[in-house]
Amino acid sequence: MKEQLDQLELSVLRLTEAYAQLKQENAALKAELAQKNEQAVAMQAQTDEVRSRIDQLIAALEADLPAA
Repeated sequence: MKEQLDQLELSVLRLTEAYAQLKQENAALKAELAQKNEQAVAMQAQTDEVRSRIDQLIAALEADLPAA
């Protein structure tokens, strides 16, 4: 009976350690995801700026074309 209790206690300790480790890993992954999301938002803003600039250049070039 004592052996079973000792094994159970050891199992609980292992599970507790594994849970703590996974909890830390989860927190790190959440932080990484938040950072990647911020980068994605910044890249989207840059993409929008580039597209806007391209549209402006196209409009300027079209305005410079002689009327047909």
